[in-house]
Amino acid sequence: MTRYHVRCRHCATRRCLRKHPDQFARLPRCSVCGRRTYRLDRWMNRRDTTKTRCDCEGYWFPHRQSSLFCWYRSDGTGRFPGDTDFADRNYDGLAA
Repeated sequence: MTRYHVRCRHCATRRCLRKHPDQFARLPRCSVCGRRTYRLDRWMNRRDTTKTRCDCEGYWFPHRQSSLFCWYRSDGTGRFPGDTDFADRNYDGLAA
């Protein structure tokens, strides 16, 4: 599935569209300024995000590696309980 990252020509707000802007009969409104004029964001469309996607159990949705509750660091090594950078949602903060 191809997505197109665009920016509003008026306020430069980012947005992701399911189709190319030329394929829309009527473009969706910008959520900030309400206009319907967009330009393609070349940098966002060229970047490779597949390397950083993670599906671990730290979050219930696909997320970037090394997010706060992610079980992996950005280099791919695992985070385990007891590590200084390991965050646990169920930790109550009380020392045993």
